[in-house]
Amino acid sequence: MPVITISRELGSEGTNIAQMVAAQIGAPCIDKEVLAEMAQQAGISVQVMAAAEEQLLARPIGVSDEMRAFWSARRGKGVLSEAQFVQHLTAALRLLAAQENVVFVGRGAQVVLRDHPGALHVHLYAPLDARAARIQQQRNLPALETAQQIIRKADEQRRDWFRHFFRGVDWKSPKHYHLLIDTARIPPKPATALIVQAAQATPQPATA
Repeated sequence: MPVITISRELGSEGTNIAQMVAAQIGAPCIDKEVLAEMAQQAGISVQVMAAAEEQLLARPIGVSDEMRAFWSARRGKGVLSEAQFVQHLTAALRLLAAQENVVFVGRGAQVVLRDHPGALHVHLYAPLDARAARIQQQRNLPALETAQQIIRKADEQRRDWFRHFFRGVDWKSPKHYHLLIDTARIPPKPATALIVQAAQATPQPATA
């Protein structure tokens, strides 16, 4: 089976579907484990790596080098630079992908592993109202508008994540994926079956 990367919008049932896919093909479903591998490579704790990621995301985007240096001096240099973070992220994803038969959730895996032989890149999405209705129900929120605000904030946070670490990459662009599924139209079970079928049909590199 190939490496599968699953990118998902908040409220698209992405994590649930990724876990179902992983269970069906007998593969690990990897999310936070990427940070653990990054931390091990960097020789720091997972907590320190997570804090470094948050600190990097708080840095301004689209300003001059002088302004970034001024900001860094005021806030502290931090454990890692953005380039170092991406270097550790890339190394961790490639190492974990070497296992084959693995399902990645988020973490920019569709970008880092875009040229990985036999990888299948999937994006799960749904209209705002459908996503908001799910979040409202899951979190027992009193109003749909509250759920919509949460989703808009989550979307912006993911855009910011890519702006910081993969500049110029639009994470919702179809060009990064082989399969895009609207989970408002296609429920989790058939969506899982589609992904598994596509993975099975994906040509794999020949083994020696």
